[in-house]
Amino acid sequence: MARSRLPAKKALTSGAAMKNPGRYRAHKALRGARSLGNPYASMTAVEQRYWWEFASGLPWMTARHRVLLRLACQLSAKIDRGELGVTAARALSQVLSKLGATPVDEARVAQGGDEDEDPAEEFFGAGGRH
Repeated sequence: MARSRLPAKKALTSGAAMKNPGRYRAHKALRGARSLGNPYASMTAVEQRYWWEFASGLPWMTARHRVLLRLACQLSAKIDRGELGVTAARALSQVLSKLGATPVDEARVAQGGDEDEDPAEEFFGAGGRH
């Protein structure tokens, strides 16, 4: 199965667009994507602190990420308080992965991941022909 495409803003932020500009030339950001905005008013101070921490570390997030980000903040705060255990930590890991915030996601971006490497390149050269 093919890997999903990086959002345009994430590709620009991570440097993936610079590494392979042809791949992202026609890759446009979603129209009407509003900024992430402020945390929900009902969030606690700790949850809001997590909100700003995630927002600064993941600049590609938009208003479409708000629900997942809220869940990540709630889980993080509850884990800090010792209210949740291993299952919640696993759920938080999955949410962070969907937001592109896990170390594995970061390594894929930093190293180019599978999306920028073609195993046949070694044998067939850049154009695929000799």
